Amino acid sequence: MTPAPKRILLVALDNLGDLVFASALTPPLHAAFPNATIDVWCKEYTAPIATLIPHVQNVIAADPFWAVPSHRPRPAIFPFLRTIGAVRRNRYDVAVLSEAPWRTAAAVAGAGIPMRIGLARHRNAAFLTHVLPAEDAHKPVVREQARLLSALGVPADNERYRLDATRLADVRIQGAEQLPAHFVAFHPFASTRDRCVPLEEWTQLAMAMHTRSLPVLWVGTTAELNELRRSDAHPAGFYVDQISDGSLMSTAAALSLADLFVGHDSGPLHIASAFSVPAVGVFAPGQPDRTFPQGTGRSRVVYSPSPQGITAATILREIDALALSSVP
Repeated sequence: MTPAPKRILLVALDNLGDLVFASALTPPLHAAFPNATIDVWCKEYTAPIATLIPHVQNVIAADPFWAVPSHRPRPAIFPFLRTIGAVRRNRYDVAVLSEAPWRTAAAVAGAGIPMRIGLARHRNAAFLTHVLPAEDAHKPVVREQARLLSALGVPADNERYRLDATRLADVRIQGAEQLPAHFVAFHPFASTRDRCVPLEEWTQLAMAMHTRSLPVLWVGTTAELNELRRSDAHPAGFYVDQISDGSLMSTAAALSLADLFVGHDSGPLHIASAFSVPAVGVFAPGQPDRTFPQGTGRSRVVYSPSPQGITAATILREIDALALSSVP
């Protein structure tokens, strides 16, 4: 019989939403191995959210030099190589790779972790010790990633991702002092503009929320929010980059306080859902059958092959349907 692992590394060197999906793996790991240390290896910018994953003790952050979005500069190679050395010194027994492109798998192999578990992808088998069947792109991400735990004999029956809001205690208090008691969070942005419902529709939706006495917290980067602030129909409400210090941690705290989240398929949608905030995800188009909100709260999805097919009225109907629903 294989001895129970004492040190487990969850490898999630992907983007923010992907990290949130990976958070579903730690509760069953902790239940199976309550005495094991569980750490996370992630990107620099996602590290604040990694600290909120249940049962995680340490976060190792470094940006891989091979997967860089077009709007970010390519990181230097040597800091990442130093991180591989740090991982090696930690002497992990097991690495669970939430996403396992071959370069990520090679980095984990280079860290000398004896048991390396991942789903099959092009050229990654040479670097993994346990290769499971490839992900089905038409099934929910959380359900597909749960199969990784079968290599350890760990059942994963409650396939939901979650984040621990109690780790945000002080930041939530600061956010609550700057926000109203009840509000809705809107994230009208996505990685590319051709996936975004026009801002005019979001402004109309915000007006509808104000008639219901629900002010809006606008979520996005400062550059994105500046576009809203410069618009002719300047939308009233609050802006997340002006809450506390405007950091990702402050954003997460603000999202955890919201009565409702509405936004495109991206990191903030999944953060809100992981805090059990009722959520309406906008997919224009995206892959709603794969990346719909899979947190612990209720959710609805708006889908269209084009953002031009989605209006404020379309989204408002899903908000009303969400209010009437009783199960996720």
